[in-house]
Amino acid sequence: MQGTQVDTGGDSPQDRRGRPRVTVAVAFKLFDDRGRMLLSARTLDLSTAGALLHGVCKTDIGETVRVEVSRGAARNPLSLEATVVRLQAPAPTSPHALPGNHGVAVRFNELSPIDETVLASLINGARS
Repeated sequence: MQGTQVDTGGDSPQDRRGRPRVTVAVAFKLFDDRGRMLLSARTLDLSTAGALLHGVCKTDIGETVRVEVSRGAARNPLSLEATVVRLQAPAPTSPHALPGNHGVAVRFNELSPIDETVLASLINGARS
C-alpha cells in the first residue's frame, strides 16, 4: 500500500464535512476497480456525502472504489462510486475508540439526486 495515511482522530472530521454524518450501522461492501471485494463491513457513520466503514483492507488514499449499500433482502443493493479519503486508527478519545475499531473513510462521487434520496432514506431507516 503506497501513499497510505492513517488518521488517529487528531483533527475534528466534522470541520471537513459539508454534510453531517450520523452514527448508524448499515451493511456495506467495498470493491476495487477489478470488482474484487476488499471489505464487507458496517458503517460507523454515514451521510449522503460519504461513510466511515468499520474494518481494514488493502487500499490507498485516493483510490476509486465501488461501494454497495444493502437495501434489504428484497432489493438490489445501491451501487456507488467513491474515493478512499482516509484510513483511520481511532484516537482513545474518539466515540469509535473500541479495540479493533479501525476504519476506511470514503467520499461518494457524483451522486444523482435519486442516489442521494435513497441514501437519506437508508440513514433515516437505520436511525429508527
